[in-house]
Parts: sequence; C-alpha cells; structure tokens
Amino acid sequence: MKKHKFTCVFITVLTGILLAVGSALAAWNVSEYAINLLSMTSYKNSIEENYNQPDHVDPGQKVVKEVYIKNEGSVDSFIRVKIRRTFGTSSDTGEFAEDPQLDPKMIEIHYNTDFWKLEEDGYWYYKDVLLAGKSTQKPLMDSYYLSEKADNRYKNKEARIIVNLESIQAEASEMKTVWGKDEKELGITYQPCTCETVTSVIFDQDHRLTIGGESTDLFANFKNLQPGCSRSQTIRISNTSDITIQLYLRAEVAEQEEKNLELIQQLLTKYGVIEIRENEKVIYQGTVDGNLSGSGWSLKKDIALGSFQPGQGRNLVVKLSLDENMSNEYEELLAKVKWVFSAKGKDPDPDKKNDGSGSDGSSGNVRKNGSGESSVADHEGDLYVTASTSPKTGDETKLFSKWIALFAALFAIFLTGRKLYRKEKSL
Repeated sequence: MKKHKFTCVFITVLTGILLAVGSALAAWNVSEYAINLLSMTSYKNSIEENYNQPDHVDPGQKVVKEVYIKNEGSVDSFIRVKIRRTFGTSSDTGEFAEDPQLDPKMIEIHYNTDFWKLEEDGYWYYKDVLLAGKSTQKPLMDSYYLSEKADNRYKNKEARIIVNLESIQAEASEMKTVWGKDEKELGITYQPCTCETVTSVIFDQDHRLTIGGESTDLFANFKNLQPGCSRSQTIRISNTSDITIQLYLRAEVAEQEEKNLELIQQLLTKYGVIEIRENEKVIYQGTVDGNLSGSGWSLKKDIALGSFQPGQGRNLVVKLSLDENMSNEYEELLAKVKWVFSAKGKDPDPDKKNDGSGSDGSSGNVRKNGSGESSVADHEGDLYVTASTSPKTGDETKLFSKWIALFAALFAIFLTGRKLYRKEKSL
C-alpha cells in the first residue's frame, strides 16, 4: 500500500511538472533587427560672382558682372533672388550712405531670362531645381550699364547692386507652401519623387523574421530631411506562417562614434521624434530611442504592434519629425539606431486542427502617454535613414531559458521522489 501510495504521488508530480515544462517549451520568441543610420546632411546655397570692380564707370559703359548661385549642400534646392540697385557715397570708415534723390534705374542690368523668371513679388526665380553640388546653368545677370541719361548728379557717386538670395529644399509642394508659387507655372519641370516605398517585416512559414530586403532601406523614405520637416514610412507587417503571433518593437542604441557621442545623444533623445500609427490609432509617440523623461512612452521596452493571425498583414505608418531649431553643429552627423522586432507565440497543439482563427484578433496593448506631450523632433541639416538587415536570419532568443526550465523540472522531480522515498522508508 505504501509503495502504491508513493508511486501514485510520484507519477502525479512527474506528470504535472512535465506538462508545465512542455507548455514552456512550446512557447518561443524569435527576433530580428535592422541597423539604421541617421545622417544629418548639409543645406547651404551661396552667391558666386565673376566681377572686377572698376575705378569708375562712364555712361553707356558695359561692365561684366556675372552672378551665379551655387548649391554647396547635399540636397536639391529651389532658388529665388531679389536685386536692389542704389546710389550713394561711402565715408572714410567705409559706411555707405544711400542717396534717395538719385534714380536706381540708371543702373541698367542685363538679365538672363532663359533660366530666370521675374515675378510680381520682385523676385527672380530660377526655372529649374538647383542640384546638390551644382551651380546655376546661367548667371542671373551677366553685365550692367550706367545709363546714358545719367547727368552730373551721378558723377563720383558709388553704385551698388545688392543681391538677396533665398532658397528652400526642393520637394513636393514646398514652394507653394513657403513662397506661394507653383513650380509648373514657373516652368520647372523637375519634380522630386513623391512615390512611397513600402518596406516590410515578414514572419514566414519557417517561423523566421525577415526585415525589408537586401537592398531595401527599412526607412527608405527618411532621406534629406531639413529642420522642421517630417517624413512618413509605411511598413507592411505580414504573417505568412500557419500560426498566430504577437509582434513587438523596441529601439536600442548601437555602437557610435566616440567623438560625437554628446551630439548623438541629443539627436536621439531630444530632436528626433517618431510616431507609429495603425490607421488612426497611435501605437507609439516619442523620441527615437524612447528616452522620454517622466511618464509616458518608452521604446526601450517592447512596444506591442498587435496580434497577427495566419496569413494576415497590416500596414504601420512611422512618421519621423525634426525640430526646426537644430544648430549647424549637427550637419553631417551620423547616429545609429538598432530596431529590434520580436515575434512571440506558442506552437499549435498537434492533436487539434488549426482553424485559422488564431486569437481574438486584438491589436495589442497600447501604452498611454501619461503626460499627453511629446518632445518635438529636431535636426539640423538633412536627415536620412538607411537600414540593413542583420547577418542572421532569426534568433530563437528563449532557447536557453527553456533548457533551464527543463533542468529545473528534472531536478524538482528528483527532489520530490527522494523526499517521498525517505518519508515512506521511515514509516
């Protein structure tokens, strides 16, 4: 009877523990990551002149003065220039005093109207996009004259031609928004690509995660940003396997350049703000590395992107915004962010048919922003993001913990059996 009692208890304990261990071993967590480069690029346009100032100019005399605009930055630009003419005198200290009694129209300028167009607002608009690193194909002006109508009042007077340059980043609707001008009406036929590249995160039939593609940036649309601008990237999340999964995302700071650590820290924790949405629902809103002070969001921990049933796919829109107050010291800065996607689930019961329903189809828990605020993104110059998939094809991150669980279960069985054996023996 004693032996029977010991055997029953031992088998019961053994069965319970094995069931627990089996359940633990059925659960898994597969992760994959992409390293993204956040690169601040420069934005600068300058005036270039080909001009040798003469000692004096006689009425009707032609003076060569070529005015070009050069794009010294790394993004394309729209250009407009306003020219102001004036007469006056300079003091011994170099201070110029304008003479309002003299007619500035006596300075006659020869403009290039093939590549430049004068609008009613007084600006000359360059009728093309000024590409990064290039100068205007033709100068706005190539020469000027002192009118033959100029009388003795203009003798010994100093003539000045003042060139005021304005430029904005060349992108769709930017000229209309900032200057109220339509590119097509100005004869500008070039249009930046407004097509959106949709990247992907796929959980496949082999229960592996694949991010983007070998030649596809995870954030392909995050390029050439200027302070105050923003870009959106659509990422297609797909579950092509035969099981239901829960998908998560977190951000980790990758190894950075030592000399720029302080600037990179500011870029990731203060100026670069992202928002992740599925339709109208905000899944995450905060800085790039998730380091918001106080209560609220945090990308340092896994953010639930939702439950994905077999064969299901949904689009997530990630918006990156930059603060307009970033300084020039951020130009050409490189920062790295490691985006880690994780798929969690449980292997299906082999004794049951998978009816494809998976789970309740909920989209996962959403963290509420306790403060109701988000720090506005920033960046000086342009920011672009590129992504490359990691060299691994997937990582079953919980394998070690499962073996620990199995060992613990076996050890517990041993202790239980030994205890029961000793107790039975003492009776």
